[in-house]
This record gives sequence, structure tokens and C-alpha cells, in this order.
Amino acid sequence: MEIELVENELSFATASRVSLMVDNLSVWASKDVPIVQDISMRIPSGSIMALIGGSGSGKTTLLNVLASKMSKNLKYSGSFHYVPEPTCRDDSPEEYSAPNSKRAENCFTTAYLTQQDVLSPRLTCRETLQYASDLKLNSSKNDRQMLVDELIAELGLRDCAQTLVGDSRHPGLSGGEKRRLSIGVQMISNPSLLFLDEPTTGLDAYSAYLVIKTLRKLGHKGGRTFIMSIHQPRADILFLLDQVCILSKGNNVYCDKVTEMVPYFRNLGFEVPRHVNPADYFIDICSIDTRSEKLTLQTQDRLNKLIESWKVRQRDFESLVLPSLTQSAPMMPHVPFAAQVRVLTKRALKLNMRDPMTMMALLLEPVVVGVITGWIFYKPEPSTKGIRTLTAALYSAAALQGYLFLLFETYRLCEQDIKVYDRERAEGCVTPWSFLLARRLANFIFEDFAIPFLFSIITFFMYGLNLGAQSFLVYFSVVLLVHQSSASFALLSVAISRDFSQASLVGNLNYTLQSMACGFFANARKMPVYVRWTKYITYLWYSFGALMANQFTDFACNLEGQDDCLGNMILESLGYPRFWRATPIIIIFCWSIAFYGLAILMLQLKRVDISLAKRVKVKKNIPRSPNDLDTDLESNTLGSSSTAEEAITVEVRNLNMKVYKRRAWPIRKGQQTSPDYIPILNDINALFKANDINAIMGPSGSGKSTLLNLLSGKLKSTFWSSFETTGEIYFNGAQVSQQIFKNVCSFVPQDDDHLLAQLTVKETLSFAADLRLSKIRPADRISKVDEVILELGLKHCEDTLVGNELIKGISGGEKRRLSMGIHLLTDPSILLLDEPTSGLDSFTSFKILEVLCNISRKPGKTVILTIHQPRAECFQQLGNVLLLAKGGRIAYNGPPLAMIEYFANLGYECPPLTNVADYFLDLISVNIQNDRNESYSRDRVQSLLLKWDQNLRRRVDCDVSSNHNKFAMQGHSRKKAPFMVAYRVCVRRQSKTITRNVESLSARLAQIPGVGIILALFFAPVKHDYASVSNRLGLVQQSTALYFTGMLTNLACYPSERNYFYQEFDDNVYGIAPFFLGYMTLELPMAAFAASLFAVFIVLACGMNRSVGNFFVTMYCSMVISTCGEALGIITNTLFTTPGFVVNVVSIALTIGCVMSGLMSLQMSRVLQGFNYLSPLNYTSMVLINYAFPNSLKLTCSDGGQNADGSCLFSSGSQVLESYGLKRNTRNYLGIIICVWFMYRLVAYLTLKAKLEWIRW
Repeated sequence: MEIELVENELSFATASRVSLMVDNLSVWASKDVPIVQDISMRIPSGSIMALIGGSGSGKTTLLNVLASKMSKNLKYSGSFHYVPEPTCRDDSPEEYSAPNSKRAENCFTTAYLTQQDVLSPRLTCRETLQYASDLKLNSSKNDRQMLVDELIAELGLRDCAQTLVGDSRHPGLSGGEKRRLSIGVQMISNPSLLFLDEPTTGLDAYSAYLVIKTLRKLGHKGGRTFIMSIHQPRADILFLLDQVCILSKGNNVYCDKVTEMVPYFRNLGFEVPRHVNPADYFIDICSIDTRSEKLTLQTQDRLNKLIESWKVRQRDFESLVLPSLTQSAPMMPHVPFAAQVRVLTKRALKLNMRDPMTMMALLLEPVVVGVITGWIFYKPEPSTKGIRTLTAALYSAAALQGYLFLLFETYRLCEQDIKVYDRERAEGCVTPWSFLLARRLANFIFEDFAIPFLFSIITFFMYGLNLGAQSFLVYFSVVLLVHQSSASFALLSVAISRDFSQASLVGNLNYTLQSMACGFFANARKMPVYVRWTKYITYLWYSFGALMANQFTDFACNLEGQDDCLGNMILESLGYPRFWRATPIIIIFCWSIAFYGLAILMLQLKRVDISLAKRVKVKKNIPRSPNDLDTDLESNTLGSSSTAEEAITVEVRNLNMKVYKRRAWPIRKGQQTSPDYIPILNDINALFKANDINAIMGPSGSGKSTLLNLLSGKLKSTFWSSFETTGEIYFNGAQVSQQIFKNVCSFVPQDDDHLLAQLTVKETLSFAADLRLSKIRPADRISKVDEVILELGLKHCEDTLVGNELIKGISGGEKRRLSMGIHLLTDPSILLLDEPTSGLDSFTSFKILEVLCNISRKPGKTVILTIHQPRAECFQQLGNVLLLAKGGRIAYNGPPLAMIEYFANLGYECPPLTNVADYFLDLISVNIQNDRNESYSRDRVQSLLLKWDQNLRRRVDCDVSSNHNKFAMQGHSRKKAPFMVAYRVCVRRQSKTITRNVESLSARLAQIPGVGIILALFFAPVKHDYASVSNRLGLVQQSTALYFTGMLTNLACYPSERNYFYQEFDDNVYGIAPFFLGYMTLELPMAAFAASLFAVFIVLACGMNRSVGNFFVTMYCSMVISTCGEALGIITNTLFTTPGFVVNVVSIALTIGCVMSGLMSLQMSRVLQGFNYLSPLNYTSMVLINYAFPNSLKLTCSDGGQNADGSCLFSSGSQVLESYGLKRNTRNYLGIIICVWFMYRLVAYLTLKAKLEWIRW
């Protein structure tokens, strides 16, 4: 019933032929850590080479070195050469070595497909390819358009050509579609040599096959060379390849033609079994099994023999690289600079228009902040308090809006824009200059001009500044240039570090310097000489000076002449000349240009690197007995008895699910933005048998993971999407609720990001065992952990940190096994696993399924998993298969053997030497490369679905009879760990993670004293003259920065702990209180220690009323400020999961809170004063300022501040407090502070409670 599929023709121009020659290439991470050893190969042009091997075999490292993308911490010996070939190929060495050959000097292009898909989420599939072609190809517009259309068809993207790429918050393309799109972006440049790192990751079996088939066609017909790493090639993909290189532990086991691979291993005594994928079999025999010491020794000995055998054969080869060859460098595809700027500007404008929420927020933020600050500083009276308020208003105009935009721009760049730039920069199609110029052109109207203008037009009149066109123009110019300086420094921060936490730290350090040296908080004329020079390198000093001169020049003159003007006296006391407007504006402009220049330089030079795995020193293990060497898969099967002997057969009947989506923008071009229902699962009737592995299979978009998440209760409705489900679930024929199912099962998610990076593998499992197995003896828990480590093959990395994107730790496959191990500790009745073999090599996948097979055969066990590309041996181990087609419809449900017979009766008999699972997945997949293929494949799939529906109506299932009895929960449900057990484990675990994380530990212990050191540098010693009045006010006001410090500390420590806690809470391991109190148990003592050091610098170093009472009050208040900031961080980090968004939201709230603390605006309205009672800064600032101006403080006025009769304006501390209206009852305030602190903590706890138990968003 098969017909020959039609192949598309691609209109690529002829590419230069390039072969690759490698001779004795070895790569080291250090002197004693070899990664790849003695690799030699010759890859002729027009061929496809695949690097295959298990996890940690060195595939990606070798691929990166061959692509000339080697990390700085790596070194290599040997050589590799790109060798351009003549059009009429002749493999004779003379052709290659001809020194005067014109062809040898031909330019050629290369491309590299990374493992991660870096794409703009707000572009459609077609637009992404179109912009890539516009940036890389110099051909005509029609030619580029035709090539894009052909690539879309060839890669199977016609159905989603007008679909936005999307992201986690606004889903668009599936993972497989994104992968194919990324391949298209690299192929668009028509490279002679294309390197692909795991090109089939995330693709279903049929899509992977079509992609490799396309590459083969391009290679054989166009002479292009493809080199890829791939961890689990299916059999038909393997035989599409020309050459294969099998690696194991960095050693070459085989590297030659695919056609010679099977005979070579047969001669060594390794015959490929019938109906087994040769790639899987060869990876198996080249892998080391670490589940027991006996297996490790046996497999290591076998591997050593294979390595030696290949070395013997390799010596027989002639030298692959001739001495006369010279290295040829590849050319990066690109268009002229003007074209780059045009394309990037057009794309940036489109991205802005596609994100109306962000644009609205950008334009609304200056209005909201401007109105609030305008209200706070609304037209102050011309008094002592009014002058202080007006000065603070000018400072806020110069600093506030710029700081908020600095944080937002840093977040926006780190979140997406810089990632796309880095990819395109690596591809050579953009430059830092074109990226910067296009970004500023695209954002000029709605950001660079609109934001400063809106803020200026609101605040200028609400502050009651001098009316006049010149005055407003100066004010607007300063705000505009500060905005540009902030934008330029944000780019510089991101150029220094792509990580948002580090980039924002750079931005905050800059802002700290700007605020300290600007002259508002610490008098610039009276600062210590060793920091006085810093005002000249801070653009905020110039902007504040320009605004002060603009407002106070000849201000409040009582008599004719300038000497009696109050404004001129204020300018003189701050060190600013009269009419100082043009000079500072020009200097601010120069600073913004300088920051842009430095950013471009950093973008040109900066390279992102990653460190090698860290190992943690642990105590030596107790020596194992000789009997342990015999432990293997069959004898060691996680032997603890199940908590429930009765096996559970799960049945779902008439299950349907639709998702209701609200969209901020249309997913498809031209689509309406109205909400719509999307069917995901359609009339699912399926049986999952006990004591078998039940596999849910299907192509991408068939609803596999959705069905598993629905059964486990993991699907959660949000504002953007809600789920509507119908149908019933049965346990052994008794109907149960979804909540009962959730209590009985354990769910292993596909994503392993929740694991704590700072713990080792063994520590992760040990802490999990302490929580989940709290009722058994400690010795038994340790034994259980050792069993799981051995069973899952994690023995070799049990003392290695888990790691993350910044710390290289265990591999992705090892993380997957670790996640499984956590759930296997509890011996659950029903085990659900979402893609447990995704990201694993074929050997590890097979061993994982062997483990699951053994688990399923134990009494009382039901295993249900999703799998998208099972190898032949894995498929044979399955006990029951649910085959889903795209759209969530069933094509088959039953045993695998019956499945073969069922489809054979329909006329679809699996050919010999073909993986049965791959064949059936191909049958129910739709080929959309062209209209004819699509029509035929859709008809075939529809016919198969109708046949199953007819079969289901006739079928009577006698295995499980329906009844109306209730399911007995005894022995099946799990209880939470006791409070004290969970609390102690949380404290121990969090203390270990924080002590190993230098960033978190420094955030806890060094940030607050660091602020104290900076304040001491600029304020010490605080004197007793007129200038010291503003300095004392400024010093206390700057102490409110601890509010930000607390929030940033929380951002460094809390999110990883939160993510891990969410996973454990979903598994019903323990409740909210142990986690929350455990976090506070570590937080508060560290905050107290840091606050005591802060008090040392403020009270003793600066000389702020050196008394015991002031020391402890300062310590107390600083601790309250920082921990309230941390509580606010907990609230926002619970409400939102995106760190950058949290920083921006909290920063606005904290900035307004600091401005309203009571020391900047001394004439706030009663309404604002009422709001201020909710802020801890109101109380701490009042307490600290009253202790800073005690009654015993005597002030002089020789430096200014004299009345007309020569007396001092301020002669004592109490007089200052009375003049500014700051006198308070400190004893009452000290008591109120702790109440406000408690309320902040209570709100944080209730927010967690609402998210996880009440509202559940």
C-alpha cells in the first residue's frame, strides 16, 4: 500500500566543495584531563559524517573543535584542515597539493547548529527564515523569497509557516518545529560545510528521518559536507549517512564508512542481532556499564580491546594530511553594513509592534512614576523644608527614571535580544555596530524620545520649576541624555556578562557610584579627598548640577545683586557655578557615547565560556565486600517491598481536553486576537495494565505529554490558558477522582531544571530519602540511596555536583536518571515518566527501560511513560502501547506483538531490519513537504484512525470489568513528612547549597557590609558644621538602599530553592511551613551578622553619634530594612517566575518607597503620608535620623548657614529635627518596626499559601 513519495527540488546555488582532514587530533581540558584522544579521519566533500557515542564520549567537544569553536580552557594537539576541492573532483593527492591551483584559494562558508534553539519568539516561522536570508544572502529579493518557500516545504514547516515561534508564556511552535526552523536558519546561507550538534533532538522519529534525508540530498547533489553529533540514530537514518565515528570516553572505536562498519565489528566477533539497530548495538558494546563494579570491569576491558583494535587498523592508513596542504579559512556569509542596519531595524520595529504589552508598559511607566513623584514633590513652599524638597525633586528627575530604565533595558537584553545577537554574530551576519545602530533607530520614537518627554512634561510642572522655554528645554535635555546614558550602560553591562544577575549587579554598582558622588547625599565639596575626584567620572553629578543651576541660579533674591540670592548660596555650598547648563549637557552626551563605545569594544572581544565539572571532596566510602561485584541488573532490582501489594490497572474512558487561550498577540499572521479553544485530546479510551511498561507514543503535537500531565494532575490553568476536560479514570474498574490518582502516583517531569545545582548526586538522593522515607531507619535509608545510585548507573558521578548553565556538572542524561531516582526511593504504586529517555544515548536509554521493566514486574507496580523514539529492544520490552496521532486521537492501544499483527491485517507489514516503533510512527505521521505527499499521508492517517474507531466499537474488553465500588486507598496514599523532620532537612540542605555557592554566600554576608564600606568612604568622618546637616540626612537616606540589597539577596538565593520546593510540594513530600521557616532560619542570623558590620562602618567609621544605643539601633534598623526587602522579594518571586521581571516590578516599588521615606520630600500630602505608614523605611529612617541628631549634638556654621545677624541657622541636633519636622518618639517607632516586619513576613507566607493551596495559579 506504499507509494513513492515525491521529493522537492531546492534552488540553492552551487556551493564550493570542501573536504575535512583530521590527523591525530587530541583535546585536553587540562594536563591530566583528556577529552578526545588521537582522532584521525578524512571526510570528503558531499558526504554526511555522524559522531555517535554515549553521554560523555566527547562528541560535542570534537564537533566544536572541528568547527573552530574551541573554548579557551581547551588545548589540542594534532591538526585538522579544510581543503577546498575542484569542481571536477579527482581524489588524487596531486589535485589537493597543487600550490598554484586557483580552486585551492576558493572561498567557502561554514555554519554551525547549536543544541539550543535561539530564535525570536515574536516572529513567525517564515519571517525568521526571511530575515536570516536578508542578513546572509546577496541575491535578489525574489530569489531569497523562493528559497525560503522551498526550505519551509522541505523541512515540513508549511503547516506552521505563519505561526509565531513563541515562548513559555505564549506558546507557538512545538519543540520539534523550532528545531527544524533552526536547521533552516543555518541552511539558508548555503554553507559548504555544516556542523550540527544534535540536530534531531526534540524531533519525533519521522521528522528526524526527513531532516537527515534532506541533508543527504543536499550533500550528494550539491557537494555540501555535513558533520553532526547524534546520540540515538534510528536504523534508516544510520544508512543515510556516509561515514560514522563511534566515540567512547574520548577514544575512537570506529571511524570510517557506514558500509564497512558491520563487517568490521563482525570480524571482531560482534555480530549485529537480527531486527536490532546497528547503531544502538555498537554504542552498547562501546559503553561502560557502571551499575556494578563487576559490570564496570567487564565493559571497560571490552572497550580497551576495541580501542586497540581500531588503533591497529588506523596504523595501516596512509597519512591523511599531506605536508604541502595549507589551512584554508572559511568565509562568513553576510551583506553590506547598510543592508544589515536596514534589515535589523525593520525586524526590531516588527518585534516591538508584536509586543504591545511591553510597549504599553514602557509608555505607561514614565507617566505613572512621573505622576507619583510629582505628587510626592508637588510644588514645595519656599521655606527650609521646601528648599530641601525641591533639591530632592531635582535629584529624582536626574536619577530616578534613568535608573528604572537601566534595569529594564538590562533585563530585556539578557532575556532575548542579546541571545539572538550572539547567535547571529557567531554566524558572521551582524556586527556590534549594526546591532547597536539598528536598535537605537528602531527604539528612537517610542523609547529614546517618548519616555524622557513624558516624564519631563509631567514632573516639570508638578515640581513647580521655573517656567520658561529655555528652562524646560534644559530640563528635558538632561532627562533625555540621562536616559541615553542608562541605555548605553545597560548595553555595556550585558556586554560584560550575559547573565542577568551579574549584569544587573554591574548596573547597580554603577548607580551606587553615581548616587554617592553626585553631590546630593554627600556634599561634593566636603567629600574626603580620596573620593572627591569620583564626581568627575559620574554623569549624575553633571546632570544634577545642570538641573540645580537651571533652577537655583539667581533664585529667591531678596535684594538687587547676586550675593543675597538664596539659590546662588545653595549652588555655592554644593560646588556648582551659576548658569552651568551647556557644559554639563555636552559632558553627559560624551559619557553616553563613551559607554556605547566601550560596549561595542566588549561585544567585539567578549567570549562566553563554561568551566569544567566540579567535584566535591567527600569521605571515602566504606569498602565494598567482594560479593558486591556480582550485583547486576537482574539481581539488584530496587528490592524494597512495595507499600501496596494490589496492582492497579488504570483505564481512561471518553477523555477529551480542550485548552482555552487568551492571546496578547495573534499566533498566526492575520489571526484574530479573540480567545479560542484548541482541542488537544479527542475521545481517549485506553487501558494501562499493571506489571507492564505502558508506553504512550506518537509524533510531535499528538498530546503525549498532555495526557500524562492530565492524569497526574500537573496541568494548571492560568490567566492566559485554561483547560476544559471531560471523561473518567478507573482503578481496577472503580472510578476515582483526579486527586486520588495524584495521591497514588509519582510523576517524573521531562524538565530537570528544578534540581539544586550545588548538591552532589548522592546528597540530592540522601536529602530526598530523609524526607520521603522518614519512617525507616537511617541505615536503611542510606542503603536505599546506594541501591538507587547503583541501579541507575550514577556511581561514577555520585560525588559530582549537579550543576547548571553556569557550573558544568553532570550530563543531561545523568540529571534525568537522578530525577527518576528521587521518585524511585518511595517505591510508588503508579510511576509516571514524561520522556525518560529524552536526551539520553541509546545505551543509557536501553538500561533505563530495563530498570523500569524490572520495576513494573514487582508486585503492585504500574509504569506509564511517554516515549518518542524507542529503539527496537526497548519496544520489545513494552507491555502495552498507546499510539496517538496528531490531534490527540488514538490509532492503537494494546500489546506490541498484537500491534504488528493489527497493522499487518490493514496492509501495513513492517519490513525486515526495520525498527517496528519507527515504522508505526511513520505510518501515523503526515508528510507536508509538498501537496502530493501531504494529501496521501493525511488520507492514510485518517483511514487508520477510522479503522481503530470501528475496531473499538466491536471490541469488548474482558480484562477489567466496570463496577461502582470505591477504590481502597489503604496502603496506596503517601503522607507528608513530619514538620520537624522536614524543617531539619530544609535547614541542612539550604545551608549546604548556600555555603557552596559563592554568589549566594557573598550576597548574604558581603552586600550589606559592602554598602557600609562605600558609605564610609564618601561620608567619613561626619563633622559638626553646616554641611554635615545635609551629609547626615544623605547618609540616613542612603541607608534605605539596604531595601534593594535585601531584594537582590533574595534573587540570588531564593529562586532555586523555590523551584525545588515546588516540585516536592507537588509530590506531597512536605508543606509550606517547614520550607519557609527553614529559609528564615538561615537568613536571619546571616542578616544580623551583616547588619552588625554595617553598623560598625556607619556609627564608628563615619562618626554618626558614637554611642552604644545608636550602634544597636542602627544594627536593628538595617537588619529590618534588608529582611523586609527580602520578604518583598519572596512575595514577587512567588507571584512571578521571571527574575528580570521581578527585578523591574520590585525596583519601581522600592524606588518609590525610598523616595517616600520622609527625608527627601518633607512636605508630602496627608494621603501619601498615610501610605507611608505601610513602609518600614518610614519608621527606620525616622529612628535613625533622630539618633543622628541627638540633643547633645552641637553644630557650627563657619562654612555657611548663618542668619542675617550672624547666628547659626542650626546650632543643635534638636533644632535641625524641629526645622525639618522630623522629631519622632523613637521608642514607639522601634516597637512598630517589628510589627511591620512581621506583617511583611506574614504576607510572604500567605502569598506562598495562596499560590500552592488556595488559588493555585
